[in-house]
Amino acid sequence: MFRRAVLAPLLGALLVLTGCQAITDDGVAPGRVRLLGDMTAQLQRASQRPYHAEYLLAEGTRGEISQQIGPARAVYAYPGGRLMVDPNGHTSCVTAVRPARCQIRPLPGPGPAALTGYSEVTRHGLVTAPIVTELLQAAQLQSQAEVEAHDVTLAGQQATCLDVSGLTDADAGGFTVCVTAAGVLASFTGVIGGVDVDQALTRVSSSPPAAVFALPEGARVVDHRPKTPAP
Repeated sequence: MFRRAVLAPLLGALLVLTGCQAITDDGVAPGRVRLLGDMTAQLQRASQRPYHAEYLLAEGTRGEISQQIGPARAVYAYPGGRLMVDPNGHTSCVTAVRPARCQIRPLPGPGPAALTGYSEVTRHGLVTAPIVTELLQAAQLQSQAEVEAHDVTLAGQQATCLDVSGLTDADAGGFTVCVTAAGVLASFTGVIGGVDVDQALTRVSSSPPAAVFALPEGARVVDHRPKTPAP
């Protein structure tokens, strides 16, 4: 169900705080659909640049999201495991055991299966941009959803936040999400599929460490991708 959004600027410098509702320079409060659409586009913007983000999660645990552009790949590290996504497939690892156990699967096709790997990460308390994008797009389609905007500063980064409530037939009935001007997820608070997510950015840089993209040392790897017949 994950659908790519067209790149568009978020409210950025146009936003000024008046209560909980952002007002643009022309004095008009942005509509619900526009707020949700702009944040969706801003998250897509971050997919086009490298970064390394560290997060404080619920119960004091830690998580990380790292992204590289050349070659294109991303790693989502959560307590006890990690998911690496690249053009060759999804590599999920359980790091709570020694040696670590990893499984490589082909990239899922479009539809609900496209979010399978990211949903597993969410079950461990770390929410990712594809999951947030799906929630924002669900809110765009539901006219009864209520959306309020405000600004915050997290880890030294200015971020725009949306408080979303009143959702039905979605993995979350309501949530608060914040995104930096560069499109990096700054925070998320809400219950997704029964999992209480409380995630806040603590540090971000534009240079992800090369080591985060390597498999855990000594990991036992099972490759589930179809074998290419020998010529």
